[in-house]
Amino acid sequence: MKPEALIASVPKIPAPSPSVARLLELLTHPDGDNDDMIKVVRQDGVMSAKLLGLCNSAAYGLSAPVSSIEQAVLMLGHTEIHKLVVSVGFSGALSPAMPGYAMQDGELWKHSLLTAYTAVAVTALARRNTVDPSIAYTAGLIHDIGKIVITHAMTAAAQQDLRQLNNFGSKSLLEAEREVIGCDHAQVGACLLKQWGLPEVLIESVANHHAPVTKPKPLLSAIVHVADIVALEAGVAPGLASFATRVDEDAVEALGLNREHIEALILSAYDSLARVEEMISVS
Repeated sequence: MKPEALIASVPKIPAPSPSVARLLELLTHPDGDNDDMIKVVRQDGVMSAKLLGLCNSAAYGLSAPVSSIEQAVLMLGHTEIHKLVVSVGFSGALSPAMPGYAMQDGELWKHSLLTAYTAVAVTALARRNTVDPSIAYTAGLIHDIGKIVITHAMTAAAQQDLRQLNNFGSKSLLEAEREVIGCDHAQVGACLLKQWGLPEVLIESVANHHAPVTKPKPLLSAIVHVADIVALEAGVAPGLASFATRVDEDAVEALGLNREHIEALILSAYDSLARVEEMISVS
């Protein structure tokens, strides 16, 4: 089955709110500023309330309560507020259990958050990189969104087939998905983002996060791939993702990284787990 047909066959996956979609669009325009972000967030009352709740959580330990979006941006900065808004925007879609992938409630959400934080760390270490950290965070957060569609589409028999093909090591997860469903979660995720009208840079990163583009230069998919594998190696490997392949060495080299960098990223991922748990508890 083609990705478009698969998406059409399942219950409608909620698209990101207009405020999140607008914020993602702003990221692709270098002339955007804090005033633009504040205007977008303030127009969404629910988003504003959740954002202020996160800003005032123990994760940030601010000395004084944050009572407005303007104050939040001033105290935490544009990049951090973007992370929070996007996380709130996608938490509902990524949090539920996904029996097709043997995932309990919150497992994909935890892995997605850790991949997002790690993607930012990769951008800081990579010598051959010009990606905005906020874009890297968003891409890491939504890299596995295609699994939501596939888990809805699988019958009990298909779920069993997928697990058997993947668990016994005869097929990679993507190969097993293609054999059982007809397409894989990277293809489906990219198709879903395209239908939502999200920026091309995010579509590329989701489409290729298991086969990262490295030539003539590394694209965002290379950063997300490394971040995804690091998050798995740090122990946040939900369901069938526990059987993930190793990091693509071409992607590591293309980004100007080495084994020492990967080890440092794994340690950074461990350090990010506390922030991830706090985000989960309040988002």
